[in-house]
Amino acid sequence: SFCKTKFRNKSSLPTHIRIHTGEKPFECKLCDAKYMYRSSLRAHKMTHTGEMPFECSFCKTKFRNKSSLPTHIRIHTGEKPFECAICKAKFSDKSSFIVHKRIHSGEKRFKCEFCSSKFHVKSALLRHIRIHNVLREKCFTCDFCESKFNYKCDLKRHLFKHTKEKPFECEICKVKFSNRTSLAGHKKTHTGEKRFECEFCSSKFLVKSALIRHIRIHNVLREKCFTCDFCESKFNYKFDLKQHLIKHTKEKPFECEYCKVKFSYRTSLAAHKRTHTGEKPFKCDMCEVEFSHKSNLNNHKRIHSGEKRFKCEFCSSKFHVKSALLRHIRIHN
Repeated sequence: SFCKTKFRNKSSLPTHIRIHTGEKPFECKLCDAKYMYRSSLRAHKMTHTGEMPFECSFCKTKFRNKSSLPTHIRIHTGEKPFECAICKAKFSDKSSFIVHKRIHSGEKRFKCEFCSSKFHVKSALLRHIRIHNVLREKCFTCDFCESKFNYKCDLKRHLFKHTKEKPFECEICKVKFSNRTSLAGHKKTHTGEKRFECEFCSSKFLVKSALIRHIRIHNVLREKCFTCDFCESKFNYKFDLKQHLIKHTKEKPFECEYCKVKFSYRTSLAAHKRTHTGEKPFKCDMCEVEFSHKSNLNNHKRIHSGEKRFKCEFCSSKFHVKSALLRHIRIHN
């Protein structure tokens, strides 16, 4: 009655309707958490008992849910059983397959609560909502530093920086993380999952950044087909051309929600925002010192390694950081 979806079995309909009503009839007696599905409650209960009965025969990784094991095993076998009937693209997991099919069907099930915009995937909706966030009253305030947030979940993530709480634990090596994305990235080192595949060769990588570095090898062989109208520089990808054009147009599309300063690049905005939030996501694994910028962490790590890459052209002196070299050169000047 909500979305006109049809089912073969009468028993499937009440379960589906909960997606629309939000009803969660299955409650955990230990922590009062509630779930739409009995299977979700069953999986949740294992977080209390620590039980992980389903083990991968390849790498001995264990899982709480039986359904997670076949998906994981495909990392080792390379099997991609879900094939798109329209474009023949193949996928190893059903969720990626379902998201892909929406591109062909035009289905946009994720709707913005502030306007009429709709999106194929949830991540696109979340990016879009940031546009409205500058207009929305920030009603969740940090008790430590008085930073304000639009959503309770954003405040909760921010608080970990003050409390140093690390609630996300790797079930294999027990290393803990303050956020779910860091844990997910770490777990790939155990599973060997390499989901980022090069479009030019068969190489696969654990993380996207490694794939991007690898692609540069192919770029020297690839015809550069995107040309700048201002200076005739050529680029392999449309994205690279778009980034380059900002130097000519001086466009600054990324605005800080705290002080309204604008930036040409999203990465520059992200680095700037840390001056407001106090966030220091880059941590030295040797002495636990934290930094707001990755470059500062890299400079700091040279203190531990003893590396002095900045050499004086007038004498044999070497320095950890460029600023120290520049100060030293004044002696010769």
